[in-house]
Amino acid sequence: MWLKDIARDFAGMNEVWDAWVSPETAPARATAQCEMALPQILIEITGVAALP
Repeated sequence: MWLKDIARDFAGMNEVWDAWVSPETAPARATAQCEMALPQILIEITGVAALP
């Protein structure tokens, strides 16, 4: 995950993440602050899925 302003948005992002992901099956993740392509973009999330 990339956040435009990690100090402002990290706690709120974690609240949403914790409500969405089951603690028993939560994937690994990393979060960093970075500039986005457009000023109105606040967060970018990349996902990877695997099939059995």
